[in-house]
Amino acid sequence: MKRNDIASFFYYMWNTWNKQECQIVFAQSNCGWQHIWNKWCSYCHNHIQYGATEEFFANLSDVNQDLLVKRALELYDRKRKINETDL
Repeated sequence: MKRNDIASFFYYMWNTWNKQECQIVFAQSNCGWQHIWNKWCSYCHNHIQYGATEEFFANLSDVNQDLLVKRALELYDRKRKINETDL
């Protein structure tokens, strides 16, 4: 298997996801990136260490899920973070 979108997504969420990434990913979202960041923070608070990523993703709209996965695939290929020089 050359590429694994699921692995790429999880490594992105574990290693790169933060407030700045939220602003980048959801800049054009109808509900606004700040609303989405607040949801993320709520899931993190409720799940402490595990499960926040899954619930967060499951409760995004299809459009917002696609935006998040698109960004993850731009930055990760499985465990490997893609550098700008790789593009």
